[in-house]
Amino acid sequence: MVLLVAFGVDLFYASLDVFALVLGLIVAASAWEWSRLVGVRNEHAQTAYGALVGLAALIGLYLPQSDAFVRWVMLGGLLFWLTVPAAFYLVPVLPKIERPDPILLGGGAALFIVAALSMQYLHSQAPHASPVLLLYALGIVWLMDIGAYVSGRRFGRRKLAPLISPGKSWEGVWGGAAVTLLVLLVVLLAVDWPARDGWRIALATVLAAGASVVGDLYESRIKRAAGMKDSSRLLPGHGGVLDRIDGVLAALPLFAFVWAWTA
Repeated sequence: MVLLVAFGVDLFYASLDVFALVLGLIVAASAWEWSRLVGVRNEHAQTAYGALVGLAALIGLYLPQSDAFVRWVMLGGLLFWLTVPAAFYLVPVLPKIERPDPILLGGGAALFIVAALSMQYLHSQAPHASPVLLLYALGIVWLMDIGAYVSGRRFGRRKLAPLISPGKSWEGVWGGAAVTLLVLLVVLLAVDWPARDGWRIALATVLAAGASVVGDLYESRIKRAAGMKDSSRLLPGHGGVLDRIDGVLAALPLFAFVWAWTA
């Protein structure tokens, strides 16, 4: 609750510079955790990686971005996350990570930076950008998580990806999707949307909801290869920062992709 209140203050009341700084700090913490998962054992190297990725994100957030640049960055995010389910099918279990993996280190940095850029885009740059639009996009991930947890606990029978995350079920996914679609229906009925914006938010919601599940499984697959239950203990009782934003890493770039390419 403390984190939610602090994030709400930053989202609605902080200046754009402060908001970007907070995003950079979140990226730095996430990158530090990621380095631990992908084989970096030296603590100084972990800190350096986190700081460098956080700094790169800050530079990207502070630099002016053209609409064309944003579109192509989000397209790259879309293409990556579309390939991940195929990777799950072909190689559900990764080999044990015992040494630093340059591909995972570089790829992780790109994922964090793209997610931060997508959040800033929805917050202050996209057509009709606003803190409310960003909050709605984040809410999709939270609704999927809550709905999946409740539905999975009550009705879960068929495993979604037993080799990656044995606790997740198809019933959980459908429960999260049902809650998300219900909220989408309320939003469409409650707001007098132009027809084009109604279709845009519906498509963005569906893509982001599906992607949030993929992002969750993606981190679970890496953690299993690393032999770690939590990405860190930065958030007492909740594991690490990555454990809280794994769905966001996939969902926000896809939501922003729809917003950028249908503008």
